Amino acid sequence: MRPYKIASGIVAVAMALGVAACGEDLAGLNDNPNAPDEVSAELILPQAIQSAVDLVYGRGLNMNIGSLWAQHFAQIQYPDEDRYRLRPTDIDNFWQSFYATSLKDIQTIIEKGEETGNANHTAVGLILKSWEFGIVTDLWGDVPYSQALQAEKENGTSEPVYDPQSEIYPALLAHLERAVGMIDPGAESFGDEDLIYGGDMAAWRRFANSLRLRLAMRLSKVDPATAAAVFAAAADGAFTSNDDNAVLVYAGSPPNEHPIFEDSYRGGRDDHAVSKTLIDMLLGLSDPRIAVYADPIPADKDGSDGWTYIGWYNGVDDPVKADSVSRIGAYWRKTASAPAVLMSYAEVLFLKAEAAARGWIPGDPAEFYADAIRASMEQYGISGTAADAYLAQPSVAYDAATGLERIATQKWIALYGNGLEAYAEWRRTGYPALVPGPDNLNGNRIPRRLPYPTMEQNLNGANLKAAQDRQGDTGLNGRVWWDPS
Repeated sequence: MRPYKIASGIVAVAMALGVAACGEDLAGLNDNPNAPDEVSAELILPQAIQSAVDLVYGRGLNMNIGSLWAQHFAQIQYPDEDRYRLRPTDIDNFWQSFYATSLKDIQTIIEKGEETGNANHTAVGLILKSWEFGIVTDLWGDVPYSQALQAEKENGTSEPVYDPQSEIYPALLAHLERAVGMIDPGAESFGDEDLIYGGDMAAWRRFANSLRLRLAMRLSKVDPATAAAVFAAAADGAFTSNDDNAVLVYAGSPPNEHPIFEDSYRGGRDDHAVSKTLIDMLLGLSDPRIAVYADPIPADKDGSDGWTYIGWYNGVDDPVKADSVSRIGAYWRKTASAPAVLMSYAEVLFLKAEAAARGWIPGDPAEFYADAIRASMEQYGISGTAADAYLAQPSVAYDAATGLERIATQKWIALYGNGLEAYAEWRRTGYPALVPGPDNLNGNRIPRRLPYPTMEQNLNGANLKAAQDRQGDTGLNGRVWWDPS
């Protein structure tokens, strides 16, 4: 895991924008000095990365959608989202934040790379765009893609069509393949502005190939032939250790702090505990990651009987006493400089385990599976001895008869903290078998997607309606293309 942090890149952006405003030519006195016409790709990249990661791992989408609906977290007060009651303004804000901030900046990086002939800059933009658009389409299904982010361009439109998800996924995979082919590790790249890999283009290539595996596996139910072909082409170029993980390590001082820490410490919020679903599974499997994932609480009032872990029920309309359930682990909640993991080596190994079990690639699924669990443990500093003892349990060891279920369940455990990916994989695999909370407001069903933002009805109504008509049910219980009933 590379120790690149946010601070230096963001400061560089601020300084550069200030310098750009102080040119000697006074003819531009009527121009806004804080909005220079031209900003280089190097100066855009840090903010593009940070804004995207803040959105994906922040309070709204991660804590109040993905991690709740995947039942990693539970709300202990104000449990609207845990009961599947969503605020339309929140959905509008999520949509706007994706399209108007980070994706727009990433598209600018791609275009500047193409204008300057810097293939590495273009490649990084394509990889980030594919990562983020994958999340967007996983949440909403058909979304603006081919005509998106072009409103200010010649022949662009502020009313982009909604592309079918069945066309978006091949486009994302094509972008990643293009990025892999155009990367030149020996050529100019980003330096300190690259908050993920510090300008290491060979690492970006491995990330691109790893994302190809993630997106290919998402097609397992709807286009297995394409999925298998993409997987086989990309597998050897993916992550090979935890050193390859795509990680943003926060600087640890305002405003560059991990979103979960910021929510708890800076925001003074105490709305989340670890889900009873996850705690009970970790305890039942004697999983050593429980000490990282959750904070223990006293077994009795004064702690004389030691400490224990207690999760809270999802979807319960009943506030809980603050000292009676385990909070999100200090690794995130009390650590300003905690990492945000966009993709991990453990995830790659779980993907390979499933691909091997499906016959898409050579190799032993049991070996990939065991190595995936070891990589997840290693990610949190848990010893190999502890990992081996965990794997030796009959309830954990790979069983070919239930192989896909075990792979999916252990992957769900390993994805803790990455709520949107855990939620997407639960929808695809159906494992573990999650049960809606007793006070849910969605007909006793866990949602399968986000509803479209109300703002789109006013701003892009005709194209939105066409997308809704094409997909059928686009409410909470509708399904995106790769998640057929």
